[in-house]
Amino acid sequence: MRHRRPDDRRPPWGVRRTLLSASAAAVVLLGWFVLAVRLALPSAQAEGLVFFVAASFVLLLLFGRWLARTGALLVLLGLLPAYSAFYGGWAATGDEILLARGRQVDAVVAAETAHRLKAGIDYTYDLRNPDGSTGSLDPGAGTRLAVGSRVPVVEDPGGLVATQLAGKQDPAVALVFAWLGVGGLAGSVAVTAVAGERRRVRNATTR
Repeated sequence: MRHRRPDDRRPPWGVRRTLLSASAAAVVLLGWFVLAVRLALPSAQAEGLVFFVAASFVLLLLFGRWLARTGALLVLLGLLPAYSAFYGGWAATGDEILLARGRQVDAVVAAETAHRLKAGIDYTYDLRNPDGSTGSLDPGAGTRLAVGSRVPVVEDPGGLVATQLAGKQDPAVALVFAWLGVGGLAGSVAVTAVAGERRRVRNATTR
């Protein structure tokens, strides 16, 4: 049996294991969020994030089992922060891109499509730009446009971000949601890792 020297100030293996496993889980999860936000950017509707949130549920479950032998704790603590990080990151990144390189044009509303949702009816529109190109627009809940009218919109020349109504680009609030989600997720991983380490210590001392 190896005894620690009095001058050996390194943390015990259990603490290091907890720190390393929690750090690895946080890095992988945050990397997944960055990738998911990038993949979801072309979507004009927040419902496009549902798939990525569902995948996050699976990741949280797997990492929860790895950290604490149960995925329920990390899912319970981390699912809401994960959605906040997703939604905030998606909205803020899209707004930042449109503010940085977006092009404002006066487009003609060519057609309207109604979508029945549980909360009511949502409308999306086909647009015709001054140069003859076409596009689509989701103005958001509660906004309805007249077919044939001209509306100022901001479009991304690179096509990475969905077209938005001009004047709606405000990343500040979305960034707050994103950072709150990231902080909440990191805290959830830390709590789960500590709970797992305490369980391992308790099981080892009761044998």
